[in-house]
Amino acid sequence: MATPALTDLLARNKAATASYQPMPYLSEMTTLNLSPITTVIVTCVDPRVSPDQFFGLKLGDAIVIRNTGGRVESALKEIAVLDSLLGHDTLKQLLIVHHTDCGASHFKDAAVKAEIAARHPEKKAEIETWYTGSFGGRSTEESVKEDLAIAQADELLGESIKKGTHGFVLDIKTGLLTEV
Repeated sequence: MATPALTDLLARNKAATASYQPMPYLSEMTTLNLSPITTVIVTCVDPRVSPDQFFGLKLGDAIVIRNTGGRVESALKEIAVLDSLLGHDTLKQLLIVHHTDCGASHFKDAAVKAEIAARHPEKKAEIETWYTGSFGGRSTEESVKEDLAIAQADELLGESIKKGTHGFVLDIKTGLLTEV
């Protein structure tokens, strides 16, 4: 049985189809002469943080990867896969965006792992290896600096994307990005 939230979302989906612009299939994209996507944005899953809004993105401007805290470590494998699929060194920019009042700045890695392990004791050893995205008591700016260093040290990222790696803090009250 659908929850009220799901029912509402499905109703909004039907309403949205009135103005929906069809997307090309991958097989059609080569004939459309589109510019290659060269930018990857890694940011938080927080619904207050939408790259479409704070960057004013249009379709095809960037690939967006969202995870807890917008942490680059969780996204590195996906970026390597994208780099392979798009053609090595097609990706030229990696934009890491953390934000003010991020939930990842309010929790500790060990506490999250302990809570999950308490519910799933049979998986405790596996859970202990998880990366949770916690800022670990660091400021938002420090977490961005840490992610910039992680990206620069990663052996799977190509040199072109490393050269184009930038980190930002988004102020959720103003929408302004500050480069770190």
